[in-house]
Amino acid sequence: MRKISLLLVICLSLVYLCGCATILNGTSQKIPVSSEPAGATVMVDSKNVYTTPVKLRLERRRDHALVFTKDGFDASTVNVMHVLSESVCGNTLLFGPLGWVFDIFAGTQYKLVPDKIDVELKSLARSDHE
Repeated sequence: MRKISLLLVICLSLVYLCGCATILNGTSQKIPVSSEPAGATVMVDSKNVYTTPVKLRLERRRDHALVFTKDGFDASTVNVMHVLSESVCGNTLLFGPLGWVFDIFAGTQYKLVPDKIDVELKSLARSDHE
């Protein structure tokens, strides 16, 4: 009985030391990204380049800028913002401030919005006449 009690205390301590958002969210978020027309180039944070459609894995702890380009079309920028996740409330209620502190340092207390991106690029020929 003593070993079971000790094991239970250890398990509960580990849960208490891990943030709720870290368990539920992880440090990154997958965001589906598409464009009309498809096959546009999307540059993420002036570094990484992808072709749409793509599912991006973005770090939760900061904002991101996505720049869409395609020959014959105007460039378009979408800002992805990091905002506090609802799981922060769970941390405060269930695990107290220690779990929240863990989430702050891990960057997992945030969610990214929008969580899905679909960009319609405007044709250069069409935008010249508008």
